[in-house]
Amino acid sequence: MSRFFPQEDLQQVQSTNINNRTMVDIISTLPSEMRQLLLSFLPTRHAALTSSLSKAWRDEFCLTTNLKLELYDDTADINQFVSFVNRILDVRGGVPNRPSLQKFLLTLNRAIFADEAQAGTLLFQSANRWISFALDSRVTTLTLGFYEFPDDGYVGLPHRIFTANFLVNLRISTSDHVCLFDSHVPVLLPSLKSLRLDMVGLGAEGQGFHNLLRGCPVIEELEMKDLAWFTWPSSSVSSKTLKTLSICWDIYGAEDERSRRPASVFFATPNLEYLDYNDDIAGGYGALDFTSLVEAEVRLHLRVEQDEDEDELENAVEDADASGFMSAICNVKKLFLHADTLQVLAFACPAIPPFPNLTELTIESHQDQLSDWDALPVLLNNCPQLHTLVFMGLTHQAKNTCGNVCRCEGGEVPQHSCLEASPARVLKIHDFGQATAEMDRFLVMVRHFLVTMPHLERFTVYCDGSTETRANLSRRIRGIQMRASPMCRIEVIGR
Repeated sequence: MSRFFPQEDLQQVQSTNINNRTMVDIISTLPSEMRQLLLSFLPTRHAALTSSLSKAWRDEFCLTTNLKLELYDDTADINQFVSFVNRILDVRGGVPNRPSLQKFLLTLNRAIFADEAQAGTLLFQSANRWISFALDSRVTTLTLGFYEFPDDGYVGLPHRIFTANFLVNLRISTSDHVCLFDSHVPVLLPSLKSLRLDMVGLGAEGQGFHNLLRGCPVIEELEMKDLAWFTWPSSSVSSKTLKTLSICWDIYGAEDERSRRPASVFFATPNLEYLDYNDDIAGGYGALDFTSLVEAEVRLHLRVEQDEDEDELENAVEDADASGFMSAICNVKKLFLHADTLQVLAFACPAIPPFPNLTELTIESHQDQLSDWDALPVLLNNCPQLHTLVFMGLTHQAKNTCGNVCRCEGGEVPQHSCLEASPARVLKIHDFGQATAEMDRFLVMVRHFLVTMPHLERFTVYCDGSTETRANLSRRIRGIQMRASPMCRIEVIGR
């Protein structure tokens, strides 16, 4: 066991064994089902360490409803890991009335060196056998993460995964867009509700993705992470049952990928309620069906250098237009716009649409990435039902054009601000250290909000500073509030 488990884990268990006999005895009095339930919350490697505490429940970690099997670089011996997993499955197989296996997680993330080629081949052969065991047990949640492979390759995941009519949740992760299954594998997953694909290779044109999605007739949740769909002729998601969709493209395998973006994007998702979309702005947007969308979190990238001036930015995004996408999501009730998206709205969205149903708007601003607030006046004017306005940071580029929203140094404040017409009743600001580093400047902006927004009933600052800083900030804000907005409730809360 010592060759597989980290030494610090063994020492901790030995200490527990010596100093906490009473606790062990208490646990021993619990019903077997209760002990198995408690052990199911631990990674299987950690649950196995309890086998040294009592002979009475030496093998109970093998019988939990959840198996979480992970091989990382801190593991000394591949063969030891294979033997460990084999023993668990042998014990389970030998118990007639064993608890059903509900969740099976297998992560292989250990480098396989040249002198371990045979062990590496055995590991991946065994992995497919372990997956088959989980499928034979009619597991409902299957999570697979394969990141390091033997030199002679990997034959791929068992095809029977994709016709398992009992699977409810399926998560597949890898690295470098390795193809873990054939793009044309037969797929029918009639019970699958949740699917996550992380950096999985899906064919040059995305055939594997479309084939997989077509075989999930009741899917409700889909997460697509770093799938490099900008390489597909058409980047699209089509499902009538999807309710939650998350798309994130944030990893670049080669430098030339930084200048690439999806040629065109389509969404046929009429029942989608939540969208988390993190992607480069597309060359074009086709049919976008977000009929039922209630909430969206959007991070669109221009993929230009941060130090480019405005003329260079305008030239770089001359053919980029996010108006179609923004119009498609305009009926949402809650909207979170990341700092990158503010730049898109300023330079690549000539027509910001009305948001007639929007009640909560969150604006992110980065200290390490100066956000552009040029588009905020138009955006705020287009939100007639806005109730809650949230700023995740206030740091942004000081310009005359954003003076409609704030009081930047040197910025010109127009006679009439868009904030005066804002119906927002709740304002929340997450300061991310700005109140500590630049309290005077922070308070200038706070005063502008309190003076200008006539309908504010509640104003909350989430402060990263010390207790003393929060008390000082609260005192000074209240001094402003008594003169500017006496009916507004003020809160300064630690984060």
